[in-house]
Amino acid sequence: MMQATVELPEVVLQQLEMLARREGATPGDLIRRIVEDHVARCRPSAQRSFNVSLPLIPACETGPIRPITGRDVDELLSDDHLPA
Repeated sequence: MMQATVELPEVVLQQLEMLARREGATPGDLIRRIVEDHVARCRPSAQRSFNVSLPLIPACETGPIRPITGRDVDELLSDDHLPA
């Protein structure tokens, strides 16, 4: 493990200490968890792993889903369908 010094404004340090006490942790534990969470969220999506089951929205909630074609998209984007 590597040690680092973090400089924080006094107000932020007080809030950090209060939050850590409330969570039953040390300020260092809390900082470490916050940094680990942030690093994990910032990884490129290709490196993230998601466990999801498909379909995300059951068909019983959406009704039948009609496939859409390029022609359908062109028609929707044509000037005839845009509000004035």
